[in-house]
Amino acid sequence: MSKESFIYGINSVAEALEYESERIVKIFFVENQKNNRVKSIIRQSNKKNILSEEVTKEFLQNLLSTSKNQGIAATLIQKDYFDAKTALHYLKNIESPLVLILDDLDDPRNIGACYRTANAVGVDMVVVSKNRISLNSPVISKVSSGAFELTNTAIVSNIAQFINKLKKNGFWIYGSSDTANKDYKEVDYQDSTAIVIGSEGKGMRDLTAKKC
Repeated sequence: MSKESFIYGINSVAEALEYESERIVKIFFVENQKNNRVKSIIRQSNKKNILSEEVTKEFLQNLLSTSKNQGIAATLIQKDYFDAKTALHYLKNIESPLVLILDDLDDPRNIGACYRTANAVGVDMVVVSKNRISLNSPVISKVSSGAFELTNTAIVSNIAQFINKLKKNGFWIYGSSDTANKDYKEVDYQDSTAIVIGSEGKGMRDLTAKKC
């Protein structure tokens, strides 16, 4: 049986409805709705024969464990993630692939912001560590404005080993740091490129930084 997850917020649900509607199981919206964008989402979901349910504000808050939900949420069939092997196979078939690697980030808001930026600039895949990041938080989707649901994600067991495999496949690896001697605007993104972002407090781990 497929696993399901929650997303919430107007942008998140609207993006899922436009691009991933086949994954939406049900939409919940607060009763006596006055927001025109929410009304529009419900009309579109009805046209696509997606289940929707009018609920109380308290019900939605308890369902999501947050009151900052903009009066709308949806349950989605969880998307499939790439592993190291399938990620490399996928990237080999892309011209000038761009990869974002998150090394030890743990705040779901920061992770969501990374997904939002990655989607906006055309990143082909976001890579996260299996043991470091939980992608189950609906906060990620909310902060990403739905970009999390639209961006390819690979979950790997070892970031350093995955970077080595990218190098063997012709990737240039760039690590972000406040002591960097090269601006990100100077990078030639026509090459196969991976950019690494470290944790909120310590930045990249030493082993990861040595790979850049």
